Amino acid sequence: MQLSRYFSLGELTHSNTAVARGISNQPGPAELPRLQALCQSVLDPLREALGRPLKVTSGYRSPALNAVIPGSSPTSQHSQAEAADLQCPGMNTATLFKTLIRLGLPFDQLIYEAKSASSIWVHVSHRASANRGQVLIAHFAANGRVSYSAVTREAALAIPEATRSLMAEPELTYEEVADEPRPRAPRAPRKTAAKTTAKATAKTPAKTPAKTPAKGAAKTAAKSAGQSAGKPAAKPAAKPAAKPAAKPAAKPAAKPAAKPAAKPAAKPAAKPVAKPVAKPAAKTAVKAAKKAPARARSAKSSAQP
Repeated sequence: MQLSRYFSLGELTHSNTAVARGISNQPGPAELPRLQALCQSVLDPLREALGRPLKVTSGYRSPALNAVIPGSSPTSQHSQAEAADLQCPGMNTATLFKTLIRLGLPFDQLIYEAKSASSIWVHVSHRASANRGQVLIAHFAANGRVSYSAVTREAALAIPEATRSLMAEPELTYEEVADEPRPRAPRAPRKTAAKTTAKATAKTPAKTPAKTPAKGAAKTAAKSAGQSAGKPAAKPAAKPAAKPAAKPAAKPAAKPAAKPAAKPAAKPAAKPVAKPVAKPAAKTAVKAAKKAPARARSAKSSAQP
């Protein structure tokens, strides 16, 4: 089956590891369109520009094949039918790497991999959308670990190439290994921190009821409810309690007690005492005045002979 002008399905599914272990490496209906997009968008234009054949050392990796490759991730773009490892016989691998950059092809990741002096290849991937255009350099440690450093396109183009006499590499080797960063590795610390926070939150409510008595727990709940409600809930409770208690108690107690006691005591005592005493005295004076002429007459008659 031909995937594009220059590449067949057999080229993109060949694997030395799968042949040696008898593992089936056939893509499903979901993977075929991705392999076609990779070939048509990246590999075909590169082949056209180079004017020479490209060797796909590893393309699609089935889940069974991906599982036996040391260090490989389940989310590897090889297993998603989105990546291929390339060599170009007769061309320096650094030149192949730089050509991919200069052409401005729509790659997602482009990685220069040099495991040894002869085991060198270029890893390139392509997605249907949202290609990141990342350029990376792989660093192979003696203990087998691989790390990756991101570089700018300018820095990648400055990688030294072999001299003219060594441009043609007679025999390149290849090892099918995990040759791309794990995309989900940085998320692990966040998940651990979230679990630690969840455990701490779960333990805190369990300890509080054991140490706090029933009444204390009720008060604590009331305070918590007040604090969660905020300042507006505290002000209305203070104002009604102070104002109604002060005003009714002061006004009725002062006014009725002062006015009735002063008025009845002063007026009735003055009027009855003064008037009865004055009237008898006047009557006595009138009677005396009436009797005075009679007395005077008696005296004159007594004086006459």
